[in-house]
Amino acid sequence: MGKIKVGFDIGGSSMKVAAVQGNGFRVETVRLPEKLVDENGITMPNAFTQFLRQTVKELRLPHGPAALALPANQVICRLVNMPEMNQEQLLMNLPYEFADFIQGAPDQYHCDYAMCGRLDSDEEGTMPMMAAVASKRQLEAYIRMFAKAGVRLKKLVPQEMALIELCRAQPAGEGPGEYCVVDLGHQQTRITVVLGDRVQATRRLNFGGRDMDLAVAEELGVDAFLAGTYKMAGQPAALAVPAVADVCERLAVEILKVVNFYQFTYRSSNLTGVYLVGGGAGLKPLRDAIENTAGLTLLDPGTLLSAASGTAADGIFAAGAAMGGV
Repeated sequence: MGKIKVGFDIGGSSMKVAAVQGNGFRVETVRLPEKLVDENGITMPNAFTQFLRQTVKELRLPHGPAALALPANQVICRLVNMPEMNQEQLLMNLPYEFADFIQGAPDQYHCDYAMCGRLDSDEEGTMPMMAAVASKRQLEAYIRMFAKAGVRLKKLVPQEMALIELCRAQPAGEGPGEYCVVDLGHQQTRITVVLGDRVQATRRLNFGGRDMDLAVAEELGVDAFLAGTYKMAGQPAALAVPAVADVCERLAVEILKVVNFYQFTYRSSNLTGVYLVGGGAGLKPLRDAIENTAGLTLLDPGTLLSAASGTAADGIFAAGAAMGGV
C-alpha cells in the first residue's frame, strides 16, 4: 500500500491541508463556506464534496492515499491503563472504557489502540495505551464524502494521535521531548501535553476564535463570518476591539492554569514553553497575552514541521495524520 500523500484537518471555520513535499509538507489553509460545518460536524455532505473537489483542483494536491485527522467532537481518544490480557480480550473489553460516550450497541462503534512504552509511574500488571472510539457510521460518511471528491481516505486518526506522530517524528536529541500544544479552534480551545508516545494531560476550553468574531461583529456592526475575515486579516479595527482583548486575556489565564497544574503534578516536567497553533495562532493580541499575562514562552510550531512551506501553525494535525503507517 502506498504512502500517505496528503493529510486533512477539518476545523470549525477552515480546512487545513498538508501535502507531502519531499522530506516535508506544503501546508495550506482554506476557509470553509459559511454554515458548511457546525458543532456536530459537516452539515451538507454534498456541498462539502463539491468544496473538497474544487479545493483539490485549485491546490493541485497530489493523487494517492490520504489521511484525515478526525474532529475532536467526533472521536474520544485518551490514555488508558488496562490489566494485562491478550488481544482478543482487549478488543472485547475496550468498548467498556468508553461507556459514557457510546450510545447504542458497541458494534456501532470502532475501537482502536496504540500501545505505549512503560513509564516508572505506570502500575505493574497493566498495559498503558492510547485508545480511541468513534462511530462507524461517521467514519464511513467521511470515507464516502472524500471518495466522491476523488480522494481515497486510507487513514483516519484522532487529532491526539496525529499530534503524537508529529512529536515522535522529531529528530532524537533535538526536540524537547515534552510538548504543550495550544490549539485555538473556532469554537473551542484545546491544551494538550504530549510526552513520548502518550498524551500526558489535556483540557478543553469552550471558547475560541468564534468568541472574538462575535465581539468584532457587535462592535463593527457586521455579521460574524465577515468579522472573522477582518480578524484573520489582522485589520487594526478588528483587533483593537476591547472584547477581543478580554477573550485573549481569559485564554492566557486558562492556559497558565493548565501548565501550572501539570508542572505541579509532574515535578519532573521539562516544559520550556507552548506551541500555539490553529487558525488564530498568529493573532498579536493573543500572542501578547500569553507571553505577557501568562509569562509563557511561545515556541515556533514550524520546528515541528521540518521543510514545511505555508503556515505551519495551521497544519500540524493534518501533517501528523499523514505521518506514520497507513
